[in-house]
Amino acid sequence: MNTEDREPTGDSRPTAEDGPFTLTVDGETFIVKPRPGNPGTYDYDWESGPNEGYGFSSSRHVAFYSVLDRAETPSTPPEPNTVDEHRESIRDFLSGINPETGFIGD
Repeated sequence: MNTEDREPTGDSRPTAEDGPFTLTVDGETFIVKPRPGNPGTYDYDWESGPNEGYGFSSSRHVAFYSVLDRAETPSTPPEPNTVDEHRESIRDFLSGINPETGFIGD
């Protein structure tokens, strides 16, 4: 998968091996980059935004209730986000943007 392809389907789970992909959410274009070597971590570049190089990152980690739970559970990376989950993250980001500045919370 790359940024030149069609948008992936909502239930797909792109990984770092698939490469970056483009999503358009509420008329705004983002390049989503899964980080190699950091499962569950993503960088979102706001390509259509008013401020060049602006975007956000997100991470998903496995949580355990206790040390005992962790000791008895094999260490597995988190499952990759679905494309629909990426869209939700982008909408959350956009909801915090000041329309006058194009930055969060100004």
